[in-house]
Amino acid sequence: MAYLRLSSAGPLLVFIEGDGSPWTGGGREIAADPTPQQPLALELAARTAGAVLYLGRPCYLGLATAAECHPSDWTMGRYSPEVVRSLAVATGRIALEHDFREVILIGYSGGGTLAQLMAPQVAGLRAVVTLSANLDVRAWTAYHGYLPLSGSLDPADSPPLPAGIIEIHLVGGQDRNVPPALLDRYLTRHAGAQVWTFDAFDHGCCWQREWPALLPRIMTQLDAAPAAQAHPDGETRLRSAAPREPPGH
Repeated sequence: MAYLRLSSAGPLLVFIEGDGSPWTGGGREIAADPTPQQPLALELAARTAGAVLYLGRPCYLGLATAAECHPSDWTMGRYSPEVVRSLAVATGRIALEHDFREVILIGYSGGGTLAQLMAPQVAGLRAVVTLSANLDVRAWTAYHGYLPLSGSLDPADSPPLPAGIIEIHLVGGQDRNVPPALLDRYLTRHAGAQVWTFDAFDHGCCWQREWPALLPRIMTQLDAAPAAQAHPDGETRLRSAAPREPPGH
């Protein structure tokens, strides 16, 4: 399930929602529907001008009882290769159908985890932007004392992204769900990633309120990078750009 708003100019901004509520009863029971009650990524998409795709996660948004769904799709396998691939294919299909040559992935919390995992599979990808994202799944589950997410991929185990894909990770200094220190292992393998830390923010606050000011800063960073070039094989890619310091915030 997806929501698409078209525009005649600019890249396609793809928003991916967080994990929502995979479990109930204090983590003892699998949720019948993991859809978040407060969809933060949807609120960000609604506050974004231009071409926007809000991409529903598999088996979310009331689809948990569909025949092809299994509880592992939103519990232990929420970042599985199948989930990642389905989101990447849906993004690519929509971008192709509407002739978008550039795509920007924007993911909140677990949606940021998926955006990072999707990145190598999305043609024409210009940037990955995450907010309060869990980029080291193993460290995150250990920190909270959760069972390992068997069946899920871990961005911290992945190789660096292809040259030219810009990474900007927005981090809340007061985030107790994904503390900034949990990024350390990921950043050792993704040295070109930019990390913008907002000392007063936590996991949920204050991304919606500040998004109208944050997005122009992000786009300014992308505008400063080299433009996309078409390769002989027809795939649109970007030349690599040196990482830049984030603007003041």
